[in-house]
Amino acid sequence: MELPIRIGPDFAAKYPGASATATECAMNIAATSDMLLERIAATLQPFGVTPAGGLVLGILKDAGAPCPPHYISERLIVSRATVTGLLDTLAKRGLVRRASHPSDRRMVLVHLTKAGSSVADDLRHTVHLAEAEWVSPLSEAERTQLTALLGKLPSHLVS
Repeated sequence: MELPIRIGPDFAAKYPGASATATECAMNIAATSDMLLERIAATLQPFGVTPAGGLVLGILKDAGAPCPPHYISERLIVSRATVTGLLDTLAKRGLVRRASHPSDRRMVLVHLTKAGSSVADDLRHTVHLAEAEWVSPLSEAERTQLTALLGKLPSHLVS
């Protein structure tokens, strides 16, 4: 796909009341997001984790202590069932382990293992270096401006 995506000159006639620039913005943001997600997935592949798995490791690393699955679910904005699947995969690789809460046996806590902590550190370093390369066509000022502009959109996208 070649970016930027541009809308044809007959857009206004075909879609009265719509905005060609709004459509171009949305399409270009979506296409760029897809490309970045593909790059992130490829960058994480040598670590044997998916982008979501990498986020789980990062959440646990940042927490600095074992966390209940609902804590992870809330931060990823996904269902507990999705987190369960991610934790199953990470546990099979020895990156996390589950244990009963010491004072509430009904609650499970997720622990980041030593291997998981090491992978979290390594993958973050690798991704952050790659991010610098991915946005290298933009100056520092342009990066700041783009971040500020994108920051205006989420409040209008929440239903």
